Amino acid sequence: MVYNAAFERGVMMQLAEQFDDLAPALRRMAARLFDLLPFAREHYYHPAMMGSWSIKRVLPTIAPDLDYGNLGSVQSGDMVEPVYFEMVNAETAVERKAKLKEALLTYCERDTLAMVRLADFLAGAGMQRHS
Repeated sequence: MVYNAAFERGVMMQLAEQFDDLAPALRRMAARLFDLLPFAREHYYHPAMMGSWSIKRVLPTIAPDLDYGNLGSVQSGDMVEPVYFEMVNAETAVERKAKLKEALLTYCERDTLAMVRLADFLAGAGMQRHS
């Protein structure tokens, strides 16, 4: 379950090109992606989204407790790559690597929970609360 399958599928296919041993599994996963973005666009809008369908705009209107702004080092997808590369850099101190790993895991956990909460909402459980 993802939000914006075209992007996620593209990343998976790039990884499949780079890692032959993981390619079959990555291609299978890419073929099974379920995209929540079209459902959100078709069935939900809140003025606070201000015309944006970014998950960072949609999520606060249905699950304000899942704010990305309080995550520290990694608050958005575009922060993941530089943080990851700093974490795997041989020159990065062990303590710093541990903090970066924790930040990445926390961001991934938030993203995963966001997909679950959005799916639950779009499936109807949250629609009665917000109509």
